[in-house]
Amino acid sequence: MSVPQINTAISPALDPMTYQSVEGYDDSTRGYVDDIISLFNDTYATLGKLVGARKLADSNPAWTEEQRLAGRLDRTMRDLDARIEQVQGELARPVQQGAMAGPLASEVRSHFKSLNSPARLKLIREALAADDEATLQAVLGAQSFLSGMSAIDRDYFTILYHAKKAPHLVARLELMTRVRDLMDKNGANGTVFHRAFEKAVAAPPKQVSAIKTANRLAEEALKIEPAA
Repeated sequence: MSVPQINTAISPALDPMTYQSVEGYDDSTRGYVDDIISLFNDTYATLGKLVGARKLADSNPAWTEEQRLAGRLDRTMRDLDARIEQVQGELARPVQQGAMAGPLASEVRSHFKSLNSPARLKLIREALAADDEATLQAVLGAQSFLSGMSAIDRDYFTILYHAKKAPHLVARLELMTRVRDLMDKNGANGTVFHRAFEKAVAAPPKQVSAIKTANRLAEEALKIEPAA
């Protein structure tokens, strides 16, 4: 996928390089945000062509292109949010007790329940550090009250349990979350995105009168094709 040259007339929030530079983006994780990169490659190239063809497009600045990319933005953000939610769900899924479901597991939970809160949390952290699967399954794989833990603490340590076993999921989630947060912060998924089109054609869409002939000429001049 080609990377467009920097165009100072377009907000950095819409530059694909902004998101390729996010910490954690590499060949092993890029697949989970490449639709974001592709979207902004398309947006960046389209805005560049609109700026270049502003004079021809004055009578009707081809707002169909904004509509096309705005629809793609909505779909892309929805997909990104769904992937984030899926990974969060995988990290928060209940721990399976497996072979630990039995008398020994009950004894482990009873011991945990007999401890005060600081000692209980210290012990579960030690079990995580030592990869003590028997203890972890016994405590995290049952209702929290059986070990004297709060549901919040049990869920927190469940996430740490899965994260240690699947660091690739953590890396994936961190990258997607960073990209999402950056887009929220810089307005790339809202205000900045739409204002860039207004700036490119020097007129807000509500003030533009749709003229079929001008629209056809503008589109022919722009020769805009969706990015792959």
